[in-house]
Amino acid sequence: TLLGELNIALNQHLPFTMGWLPNSESAEQYDLDLDLMSGVLNVKHISSGITYHRSMFISHPAQVMCIRYTSDSPKAINMDIILNRIGISEATTMDPRRPGRRVSAGGWPAPRVDSIRNIDERTMLMRGNDAGVEFAAAVRVVCDGEIENPVSQLVTKECSEVILYLASATSNRVKDPVADVIQRLDAAEKRGFDALRVEHIRDFTSLMNRCVLQLGSNLSEKYTDQRIAAVRAGKNDPGLAALYFQLGRYLIVSGGREGSSALNLQGIWNHQFTPMWDSKYTININLQMNYWPVEVTNLSELHMPLMELLEKMHERGRDTAQVMYGMRGMVCHHNTDFYGDCAPQDWYMAAMPWITGSAWLGLHVWEHYLYTKDVNILKRMYPVLRDMVLFYQDFLIEVDGKLVTCPSVSPENRYVLPDGYDTPICVGPTMDNQILREFFTACIKIQELLGVDQELSAALAEMIPRLPENKIGSKGQLLEWDQEYPELTPGHSHLSHLFACHPGCSINWRDTPDLMQAVRKSLEIRAAHGGAEGGWPLAWHINMYARLLDGEQTDKCIREMLARSAARNLLNARGVFQIDGNLGAAAGIAECLLQSHLALHFLPALPATWQNGSVTGLRARGARTVDLRWESGNLIEAIVRPDFDGEIEVVGKPLKVTCGTVEIPVQITDIGFSFYGESGKSYRLTTLN
Repeated sequence: TLLGELNIALNQHLPFTMGWLPNSESAEQYDLDLDLMSGVLNVKHISSGITYHRSMFISHPAQVMCIRYTSDSPKAINMDIILNRIGISEATTMDPRRPGRRVSAGGWPAPRVDSIRNIDERTMLMRGNDAGVEFAAAVRVVCDGEIENPVSQLVTKECSEVILYLASATSNRVKDPVADVIQRLDAAEKRGFDALRVEHIRDFTSLMNRCVLQLGSNLSEKYTDQRIAAVRAGKNDPGLAALYFQLGRYLIVSGGREGSSALNLQGIWNHQFTPMWDSKYTININLQMNYWPVEVTNLSELHMPLMELLEKMHERGRDTAQVMYGMRGMVCHHNTDFYGDCAPQDWYMAAMPWITGSAWLGLHVWEHYLYTKDVNILKRMYPVLRDMVLFYQDFLIEVDGKLVTCPSVSPENRYVLPDGYDTPICVGPTMDNQILREFFTACIKIQELLGVDQELSAALAEMIPRLPENKIGSKGQLLEWDQEYPELTPGHSHLSHLFACHPGCSINWRDTPDLMQAVRKSLEIRAAHGGAEGGWPLAWHINMYARLLDGEQTDKCIREMLARSAARNLLNARGVFQIDGNLGAAAGIAECLLQSHLALHFLPALPATWQNGSVTGLRARGARTVDLRWESGNLIEAIVRPDFDGEIEVVGKPLKVTCGTVEIPVQITDIGFSFYGESGKSYRLTTLN
């Protein structure tokens, strides 16, 4: 019986597998417990009357996976350990001489591997070269029983405890992958499992404990699949939404630490050599959605892998702009990869020609600054942003007095022409206009902060009013194109033309209430035609309705996500696993609790089913940390801790503000009130008596 199989991404999206095959009867009574806060997985099962325990974690400080296998009966652990790059069921076959055991399914080396060999009596090494990238993975066995080492596997016998250390590396990260993995295994064995576990938990919880959400009663004694089934049956389980929120944060921490690659369509969790959409970076929504939660849920430094990807894209994007368009600056199209390729990808005309994704990614730099006030990131990334601006200056053309992108597409959507033919190609789609308006505005602010490029700033200020304005159609909807065309797919999954509502903010309840109503109508049309049935599209709807301050609809979408898109382990797997659904929904849950694009807005879209709860450690624009507690749907208290001195504006009726025992004066504003906050101090906001 196969009792363990692990798939890890090599070279960003290609898998290898380690399997352990205990020599026992079929297992039963499995109990799997993943602690999201500590990042430790514990598994218990019973086989032949013996209870086995497995504890696993991946240490970021030590860069090793650690697995400890124990049993409640002495000398009961017998296992075969195999390394491969394909699933164990594919790499092995049943052994006719030993019922229940497996042997290699063919000659070694195995597929897609140059060699798999035992380099000593306790260490197995797999190495190879894939598309010019050298890779290595090794496993070290430490046990209290016997170890046999037949070719290309390790066999333990009569053990009471088996510890496995696993490390992997590629040549695009280290010079010598083999030497690197062996060095890490040596260091891990020297330190030992317990010490590594303590270090791992300290490291992991330092990120996870920053932000904690509590909703309703604790139902953790029930299995997750049981809770999902109950939600599907119409039961209310706010705590499952809180768990889903923390799972999103867990996936970011586990898959996107500093120094790693940016999270792709599957994050880093892929078991196929030809995954859906090649497990790439798709930058017409998916890559950006992956990073929506990082700032607001207090994982700001985990935005850095995206910044590093942008820097990789910079040089290649300059080449693409010059060679393909004969223009200045840099440009990318709808897909990129580990190396930052910016050339058009594939032949999908509804997506391939789109050139505004680079500006959307550039806005992530500005968002990171807004949440941190870190001027250094602006200095570091400004050369990239400047080259983006230069390209758009050259690319935009004037049509009827307006500056428009041409040719372009509204990502992956098509409209019907008067002659009955459909096409994606268009002039100045609404999304392009919205993104460029917000991007140019952000660049002007960055130039002012850095004291650079006054002439370019003036040019941008002149260009912004010449971008086409948003238009409302005959149904009250926001138009997606420059004219009101029939849509080929009214239930299209993308909400491209609603960008300015979310993740943008130039359409908002304060400044553009008429456009907010048009956004709502557009969402209703999409949903009525099946455009919000699950996955990342539904996650986008959650965020949109939160910006519309509609707790009822956000609640409906969140419950729909849990009921229809969550697998037994809560990964977003409606049809095909994509990580963006998990991460986008986590961001949407945060948007229900705190918004800050206009001012601090506490519980702006709180679902009625979340009657009681609390959240600590949310982050707001302006570099502020916010804790909230509410009962019966009403705010009881908010704690605001600013990183910098300055005026803090809050939406809504005035609240009592205290710092320690001192009451702080407030000023009434057009949308609420404000008070002056000082760095390092904590301010408590409560209802007035």
